[in-house]
Amino acid sequence: MSRSSPSMSVSRPELLVDGSDAEFRQMLHDTLAFAAQIQEIRNNLGAAIGLSGAQYTILMTVAHGQDAPDGLGINQVAAKLHLSGAFVTIEVNRLVAAGLVEKQVNPEDRRRVLLSTTAKGRALLVELRSLQQPVNDALFDGLSRTEFQRLRALMAKLVLTGEQSLNLVKFLASNRIAAGR
Repeated sequence: MSRSSPSMSVSRPELLVDGSDAEFRQMLHDTLAFAAQIQEIRNNLGAAIGLSGAQYTILMTVAHGQDAPDGLGINQVAAKLHLSGAFVTIEVNRLVAAGLVEKQVNPEDRRRVLLSTTAKGRALLVELRSLQQPVNDALFDGLSRTEFQRLRALMAKLVLTGEQSLNLVKFLASNRIAAGR
């Protein structure tokens, strides 16, 4: 019985090994597994302080960015996390309601707000440090400083191409659906 293999998932020579996309596909599977693990870690860190994973990430982003020279607002948090401003607004409002984040009118642009953590929010993050540090250290234990710097640069690059690819697949898929395929 003959089994035909599906067509290759990439065509760029840089992504093929000996004319095969097998290593590319394995890299994608590994990346998906690692992303799922990071997501689950984030959810568990959030749960440890009574927050969702997204709320934990936003609280951390506010805590680490609130002292920026121009302050930190919803749009900056959304851009850093590659999330929509509407989603960040909803989650920030929940953090405000929980007493973990404060909003102040931006004196430079009164239509915008500046975000900061409250004493309660900072205390939660200090409490979480004893869990967060060993988990993050273990997560990236196998990387040297040079490998970490390389990974960081590669991830920043991949986020940009990922966004472009997401737009491309949406466009191509919608054309395919519209054509009745």
